[in-house]
Amino acid sequence: MSNLSDLKRLSMGFFALPLACAGLLIMANVQQTDREVAAEQHRQYCEDVALWRTEVAQGVPLNRRAGQPDHQGIADEQCPSIPASGNSQRQLASN
Repeated sequence: MSNLSDLKRLSMGFFALPLACAGLLIMANVQQTDREVAAEQHRQYCEDVALWRTEVAQGVPLNRRAGQPDHQGIADEQCPSIPASGNSQRQLASN
C-alpha cells in the first residue's frame, strides 16, 4: 500500500513541474504585454503633448487644438522626441 501512495506522489510531482513552468510562462507573457501597453500609452502621451505644443506655437485657438497639454508635467524629461517648452499651463491660460 505504501508503494501505491509513493507512486501517486511521484506522478503528481511529475505533472506539477510542467504545470508550474507553464504558469511561469503565462505570467511572463502577461507582464510583457503590460509593459508593451504602458510603452504605447507613454508614446501616445508624448505625441499628444508634441501636437499640443505645435499648435500653441502656431497660434491655434484653444478650442480648436488637438493633443493635450503636459498635465502630468513629464514631457520635458521623458519625451526626448519633442523640444522642451515652458510651462504649458501658462500657455493654456494665456490663450
